[in-house]
Amino acid sequence: MRLRALSASLLMVVACTTALIPGAEKIKVTRDQSLVSDCKSLGFVEAKPPFSTPNDARNEMKNKTAILGGNVLFVTNYALKATGVAYSCEPEVAAKIP
Repeated sequence: MRLRALSASLLMVVACTTALIPGAEKIKVTRDQSLVSDCKSLGFVEAKPPFSTPNDARNEMKNKTAILGGNVLFVTNYALKATGVAYSCEPEVAAKIP
């Protein structure tokens, strides 16, 4: 019985995670504003809790960056509400972001 309850809880957590949409897995993420200084800002992105896993906020913002046509996410805050800015950078600039 305990194993069944644990399995059900795990399934609920996995089912509620934020999956990446096609293309979002290629989004680079940085907290260094100097790395996006030569890039075009596409707009603000945010992710609001609750989050099932530590990656949910980042994945949600990467998805929103991809939807805006960006290739780099500059994260401004990872506190209660995660916020950032979506950027479109030249491929050689984006490639320098770890």
